[in-house]
Amino acid sequence: MSDVELYIFNYDKDKEEAAKAAKNTARRLVEKDVKLLSLIESIGQYLNSDEAAKRTKALSYLAEVLEALPPKTLTGQQRNLLCDFLVSRIADESETLPICARALLALDDLGPWETEKSVTMMTNILENTHPLSQYKLQSQRYPVLNLIDRLLAKYRKVLHELHDASQEFMSRFVSYFDAEKDPRNLMLVFSILLVPMTEWDIHSHAQELFDAVFNYFPITFRPPPNDPYGITAQDLKDRLRHCIAASADLAPYAFPALLDKLDSTSMNTKRDVLQALSSCVENYGPHTISLYSVTLWDALKFEVLQVQDDDLAQEALSGLTNIATQLSKGSTGALTVYLKPIAKEANEHLEDAPTKQSQAAAQILENISASSTASSNFIFGAVLPTLFALYGSADTTAKRRGLIEVLNGLIRANLRVYGEWRSIDTRESLVTDNSDQQTLNSLSTFSSQVLDVLLQGLHSTPIKEVSYRLVALDTLANLTKARNILNDEDVSRVISLLDDIVLNEESYGNDDVKTAAMNSLVSVAQQKPQLIIDKAFPTFMAKLPDSDRNDTVEYVGILEAFAQMSKEPKVFQTIMVRLRNKLYDAIKLQASPQFIQAVLAAMIFAVKQNPTALVGTSTECSYYEELVRPLIQMATSAISSSPLTDPGVVELIGKLSNAVIQQQNLEFQASTTGHLPYGLWGGTESELFPSFAPNASPQQVQLLLISTHLLAALRRDIEIRPEYQELLTNLKRVVQSSQTSSIVKQTAVQQISLVINKFVPRDKLSFVVDLTPSSLRESENITSANNDDFRIAFAATKGLLLRNAPVVTEMVQRLLEALSATSAGLTAARGFAMFLQPDELLTKENYCVISPLYRQKLFQLATSTITTQFPSASSAVKRNYLIALSGILRYLPYTVIEPQLSPLTPLLLQMLDLSGETDVKAAAIDILITVLVQQPEPLEEHASSVISRLLNATTADSNPPNVRSRALHCLALVPKKLKTEVVIPFRRQVVKRLTEALDDRKRAVRIEAVKCRSQWIELDEAGDDEE
Repeated sequence: MSDVELYIFNYDKDKEEAAKAAKNTARRLVEKDVKLLSLIESIGQYLNSDEAAKRTKALSYLAEVLEALPPKTLTGQQRNLLCDFLVSRIADESETLPICARALLALDDLGPWETEKSVTMMTNILENTHPLSQYKLQSQRYPVLNLIDRLLAKYRKVLHELHDASQEFMSRFVSYFDAEKDPRNLMLVFSILLVPMTEWDIHSHAQELFDAVFNYFPITFRPPPNDPYGITAQDLKDRLRHCIAASADLAPYAFPALLDKLDSTSMNTKRDVLQALSSCVENYGPHTISLYSVTLWDALKFEVLQVQDDDLAQEALSGLTNIATQLSKGSTGALTVYLKPIAKEANEHLEDAPTKQSQAAAQILENISASSTASSNFIFGAVLPTLFALYGSADTTAKRRGLIEVLNGLIRANLRVYGEWRSIDTRESLVTDNSDQQTLNSLSTFSSQVLDVLLQGLHSTPIKEVSYRLVALDTLANLTKARNILNDEDVSRVISLLDDIVLNEESYGNDDVKTAAMNSLVSVAQQKPQLIIDKAFPTFMAKLPDSDRNDTVEYVGILEAFAQMSKEPKVFQTIMVRLRNKLYDAIKLQASPQFIQAVLAAMIFAVKQNPTALVGTSTECSYYEELVRPLIQMATSAISSSPLTDPGVVELIGKLSNAVIQQQNLEFQASTTGHLPYGLWGGTESELFPSFAPNASPQQVQLLLISTHLLAALRRDIEIRPEYQELLTNLKRVVQSSQTSSIVKQTAVQQISLVINKFVPRDKLSFVVDLTPSSLRESENITSANNDDFRIAFAATKGLLLRNAPVVTEMVQRLLEALSATSAGLTAARGFAMFLQPDELLTKENYCVISPLYRQKLFQLATSTITTQFPSASSAVKRNYLIALSGILRYLPYTVIEPQLSPLTPLLLQMLDLSGETDVKAAAIDILITVLVQQPEPLEEHASSVISRLLNATTADSNPPNVRSRALHCLALVPKKLKTEVVIPFRRQVVKRLTEALDDRKRAVRIEAVKCRSQWIELDEAGDDEE
């Protein structure tokens, strides 16, 4: 049988076999085994058959052959001949249109045809197959719509000429798509109609086009579950909205129809209307919008003033703002006509401030003012005089606050229009909209009055009126941001007021006003850094004592203020100089350790806000020479009575040094700071490392607090002294010494991890294994291991784990073996939390080696051992396994835990039974919350255990408030996330047990109990009479 015979034979029986026959013919055409003429002749008898089915199958065969051909297989002449043939079939036999459309699309994919043929094709389609709805199947209409869409995409010019030449074309074209309902087809219909709507002269056909698309408004389509086509209701809405907003010629029909739909009771419909109105306003142009602006205002204002839904109010605000934006591009008169009634009505609502309507009016004013310079200036001129008059006559603080909020919104809008001092795309105070006339910022006309109102209000309002003063401070901060509005004298008045609030005003409540004033100073520092340096700094420094020995002045707030202002790079250097001088004076005057710690903490905060300012050259760094080096020298040579011997001070010196040295390049660190950790102090060779001397004093040993932070700051390529073997051995001895304080032990442990992670070569890692105390190298000696032995082992293992060293597996397994020890197992268990908990030193910023998979490696090593050994472990040590597992799981993302969730779930539930282990319980509950949110199915088989244990965790007897609160939160998720039939049997029990939590002495627990009980009561259980 020939290919065409096979195709026709299998057409209704086996589509795949039919397709193979067509593809085989295409292959033969490509390989020149058959000529196109022979192909046409072979199907000729079927095309001329009296049976319509055979004619259809023959054309389908031709279409599939063409679809299977690669580009450039056919010549231009052949394509044009086939095109003529297919178009003639459409004219002679309209029912073949869908198949002919497929064939024509395939033909166009092979190469373009002559442009005139697209006109013939479109004419034939409209004349012989009108309307498209006569083809009942979506699959028949879809290729036709695809073909028309292709014609408009590739042959738009000649079709435009066809429209211009024929008065009847557009009417027939528009009505061709009537009654289409399928969403896939509608997407194409909207795209097709959008072309003439946006590019052709449609004035005489505007209503036809509008009616053709608006008949589908609003879109109520809901895609079926698992829709393979992926078309959403929003896709259709967007495409339809583009059509409605395509041309200003549609305005006489679009605005009345849309405003009529705005009265709908459906929130979705109203939202669609508001979005369509905004699109129309954006596209119709200023002249057209000016004809409808007042009408639109009258309709849209109610959605804001009488708000039913916040989203709808925002959409309405967007529409009103777009109107002002468009009118600003046209004549000034049209904008004025629009803004006058808005300002008038807003002023009326402000008289009643503070009300919901006045707040809504303020939103309208702010949004419209932000649309353009012309709008901003008009609103300022029309509203501010009334606002000031109302403020002057206001008899309550609440009313004055409401009016200041309106003023704040207008100033925010002004900043959006004219920009701030710091704006990158800075504009002058004279800004143009769409004309040659420049507009002066009207805020400058009222600047003195605005400033006086704010300053007097803050001076005269009692400190207990916190809400008013916060609004006034925010408004004042925004006013200082406005470019070319306040002069330096005005800004100095603002700074003086803010200084007074921060430094002199008595505390009230949570000091929200002081915090806001401080933030305002930071904001002013960003706009006017030199004024802050000249005006604020002297006042702050005068209040900051040199020492707190004989002075009761509160200095913490002043230092916090300096630290906050350091966020502005332009004042950072000045702040550091002032704080450095104050620090040296305090040390000289023997200030208390607490005072020196406060100054150091402020400096550390400042340098961390400006890391790039610390960067020096390859040979010098001013912050190192003038700050770090002198401080370390003073700390190493301090006498026992000096505040520099305080551990807290010493550690902060280390942190400050770390922040500075960390930013220096390799050359600087190698030549200047590489010897620092242990080589800076001491004179003779034997005195180079006093922290490790046999007779080292506690003061010398605690210098490790500095050396640890210095080592952390060094790059991995730096050669450290002493070498890592000697250093690690000495650190091990310090940790094991009974004379070492706990804070120094902790620091030495951190240093062990740092050295192993950064400075031990890969081929020397066996030394780390030998470094482990002997009590942990042999299983039979584990019982003799003490806390210090475990500290060293865990520190060494952590350094290896982060770099994913091969020997880490052996180290972790040894620590896991220790869990089975009755006496030492609990110490080992608590140590596992150390591996993954956040560490401020072991970070990439400190040039540590951090493998991206170290969490996963530890998880796999630990969980495989724990889940295997736990069932057979004695009851005396099972606790150890659960604590160790909790220490790992609490710091892991859910994606790591998920694959092992099934075997881990029983262990998680047993963690909730541990008494006296608050952290373990809290971690287990948090993991259960994550599981319930992400993948609750594994918990369904454990529903009874989950619910009973969570209920036990809500009692106050043995659980702290945070555990009780989290347990209630988790319990509230159970009925929401697990299947109803699984949890419904526990409903009565849970509601009854929650009575105790409802009476809990902690408010946070009671709140969670109310939410939890509500979730369980809402369960629909037949026959249950619980309320």
